[in-house]
Amino acid sequence: MASGLQDLSPLTVGNNMLTTWQLHSNIPMLHLILEEVVEDWIRAVEPYQKRVDDADGDSAMLLAAISGSSVLEPLLLKCLFSYAFFFVATDNAYGQLYAELNRANNKLDLNIKHDKPPKDTPFIEKIRLIRDKSIAHFPGTPSDRVSRLDAYAAMSWDPGGLSWSTGSRPDLEKLSFGSGRFVSTDSSGQRVESKDLEVPGVRAAHEHCLPYLNEYDKMCCDYLEALQAALDSKEDTT
Repeated sequence: MASGLQDLSPLTVGNNMLTTWQLHSNIPMLHLILEEVVEDWIRAVEPYQKRVDDADGDSAMLLAAISGSSVLEPLLLKCLFSYAFFFVATDNAYGQLYAELNRANNKLDLNIKHDKPPKDTPFIEKIRLIRDKSIAHFPGTPSDRVSRLDAYAAMSWDPGGLSWSTGSRPDLEKLSFGSGRFVSTDSSGQRVESKDLEVPGVRAAHEHCLPYLNEYDKMCCDYLEALQAALDSKEDTT
């Protein structure tokens, strides 16, 4: 779904722009980038999935699946990491726009009632962790924000998880990232695990993240339109 901001203008009072023009143009572009990342992944999988689907017998099917997944693993990393990077950028952009709308609402004393940003889901938090740990902290080193075990997990990419039920054919599009968990014992002797970073494919990531982004987009667009309507009404009465 495209961002509704592409059809709206920044909030202005006279010649003063109260919301950043760049956010109005960049947020729709970021939506497009996310869609294109998913499309790139699906397009890359198609020829290898066709070999799996056309394989004659279980042995040939398994060989096609193993061969295809080995070729697709670096593409999975490239697409998933791109998705995580641009998703966080989009989320941050909405956060900045929301802050600007709040400042305008308070500065102009309009008292517009509005919804709050959507709450993070466990999957949204996971995508941020992939960006913050598997990308930003590769190769990982322990710090105040990254434990020793999570630092190790961040540089131990495991993109090759692929499973399917008896009687079905492997779906290479669901090649997963981070299916392994790392276990250790802390200084007190307690068993600890690395954080869950598993994502069952790039399309799955988009299916989880898009509702969040669409909700954020609608909230910001509704808020912006309400502020603009209030400003127009105020100008009409002066």
